[in-house]
Amino acid sequence: MTTESRPHIVVGIEGTSASEAALQWAVREAGLRGCPLTVVHAWSFDPVRDAGKTNEHAERRASVCMIGAEVATAMRHVGVTPEVIERSVHGSPARTLVKESGGAELLVLGRGHRSGMIDVLRHSVSADCVRHASCPVVIIPDAWAPAHSHGPVAASG
Repeated sequence: MTTESRPHIVVGIEGTSASEAALQWAVREAGLRGCPLTVVHAWSFDPVRDAGKTNEHAERRASVCMIGAEVATAMRHVGVTPEVIERSVHGSPARTLVKESGGAELLVLGRGHRSGMIDVLRHSVSADCVRHASCPVVIIPDAWAPAHSHGPVAASG
């Protein structure tokens, strides 16, 4: 049975403290539910914008390495080791996360310090996911402390 056809959680990460908090929350939640966790990092490479700085292979490799390191750190911090599927995907973060979360029980995202209204007006990834995801979206604030277990979060769905 594939992950898409059984209950699972999807979390989007990007290497920020907000996404680290979201990943830790998602690891804990997947452990509590006994379901797999799909960790997704969407990346892009524009040959014109990134010319001379990097290449597509290096971007993909950096993404894969970042996912592995973030997952290992989160599981060590949380002390839970659910089944984890790591997905490094070339594409728009919001579109990628909406697609990857199809059939999921939850999509978990981190959010920095901006206000919700600014997110909506600027079409942030979290706001776009809330609008278009087919599952509930849990948004973990940057200041979320893992010691609070499942502290205050925003959910939609």
